[in-house]
Amino acid sequence: MAARRDTAKVNVSGYDFRHPARVNKDQLRTLENLHDHFARLLSSTLSGAMRKIVDVDTAFVDQTTYREYIMSLSNPACSYQFQMDPMQGAIIMDFAMPVVFGLVDRIHGGRGFSKGVEHRQMTQLEMGVLARAVKRAVADLECTWEPILPGNQIHSIELETNPKFMQITAAPEIVILLAFEVNAPGLTGLISLCYPYFTLQSTLPRLGMQTAPRHPGISAQRAREQNRLRLGGMSLPAVAEIGRTTLSASTASTLAAGDVIRLDAHVDDPAPIFVGAQPKFLGFPCVTEPDSTAVKIAGRIPPQFSAHYGTVDTPARPEHRVLKSSDLA
Repeated sequence: MAARRDTAKVNVSGYDFRHPARVNKDQLRTLENLHDHFARLLSSTLSGAMRKIVDVDTAFVDQTTYREYIMSLSNPACSYQFQMDPMQGAIIMDFAMPVVFGLVDRIHGGRGFSKGVEHRQMTQLEMGVLARAVKRAVADLECTWEPILPGNQIHSIELETNPKFMQITAAPEIVILLAFEVNAPGLTGLISLCYPYFTLQSTLPRLGMQTAPRHPGISAQRAREQNRLRLGGMSLPAVAEIGRTTLSASTASTLAAGDVIRLDAHVDDPAPIFVGAQPKFLGFPCVTEPDSTAVKIAGRIPPQFSAHYGTVDTPARPEHRVLKSSDLA
């Protein structure tokens, strides 16, 4: 009698030997949740440096080889390699060149636009300006890792403009890549973090046991009160726009005191009030004292209509009144 064949199906899972998964999904998810906090801190840092709203969101978290990561960087680049105690090994933080030039342009009084900027090597002056922003970004990363690595410290920060000269690990070694998308008016780009596997190796067991601190039981009202207290000492530039118009250069050159310029707004129309360069309120000009003018807030601008009003540039040293966050409650 012939032996019966075993017809039971065997489940076979594929394994990529070129890109082996050295970090499991739970640990990757914990890393992503941890660096979501870093994205929020970085958004605040860049918004303060550029004096306008900058959104930073986690784009993706991936495992790849160090060779592929280096090949994905531009040349020239703006990459900082550093070490974080108690981790063993180096880490790379790369700023895409559009982000670099937009940040430098805004700090020097420009509009912070990066479109159409020539891809070139940074000057010594630009490196010095960027170093101050990177110092604050590194402090944000230290704060991000504080729940996992209490008392961590970043040191030995070095700038490298040629990715081929960064040899923090072997080319085929697996690295954990986190990319953050930066978005602001006229500015888009990526900021990436590269952790070699052996740098995270001693920390991975902790990632499986704890995550960044959260407050799942907090109510919406309590969260609103905490945010109001946290922002209580923050000041924002406020600009009330009476109207806009467009003049040719020849017409503008002939203007003199006493000339009348026709604006696009009616005398009874409310003036949009820009807070931090973004349209937030509608109000009416008024006089509070014989020699003092102000704007009386009439209501909020619905978010779906904010694009109609555009944005304004707020000067580094505004001459107008500064509107505090307590006034916006």
